Amino acid sequence: MDHHTALFDLLGDLARRRYQLAERYFSKIGLNHTEARLLTLLSQEGGTATQDRLSGLLFVDRSNAGRALKRLERDRYVIRKKDDSDKRTNLVEIDARGRDAIGEISKLKTEIVKNFLGNLSNQNAATIVNMLEKATRDDNPEAGSKTWHRYGGC
Repeated sequence: MDHHTALFDLLGDLARRRYQLAERYFSKIGLNHTEARLLTLLSQEGGTATQDRLSGLLFVDRSNAGRALKRLERDRYVIRKKDDSDKRTNLVEIDARGRDAIGEISKLKTEIVKNFLGNLSNQNAATIVNMLEKATRDDNPEAGSKTWHRYGGC
């Protein structure tokens, strides 16, 4: 197996492990991985964003984001309402409970990172980040957007 294929497979394995670990940790506060990511992204967006924008930042289809937002709305983490300027657009606003959860999500993410990356030094992590940024440059359309890893949430 060539190194590119090995790297591609390793990234897939790491993504699955990261997801599974996040599911376990976020369940401690009654959220799943997608819900924690949505709250984090919503916070990064200043507390309000359209449902389409959040779906795009999650890299999931609208129905997956919609189901997670429905649970967050039911449990009073967010408020969804129609945009006054475009009734076809749903605005999502973080509620007080959602803002409180952001602190817990952040603490759990620190634990997840520590457990996931183990003894990887900060210098080695920086090297890997630089190499992955190079692989996902904007001039490589098949690799996706350069910003995916910076704003992917939890």
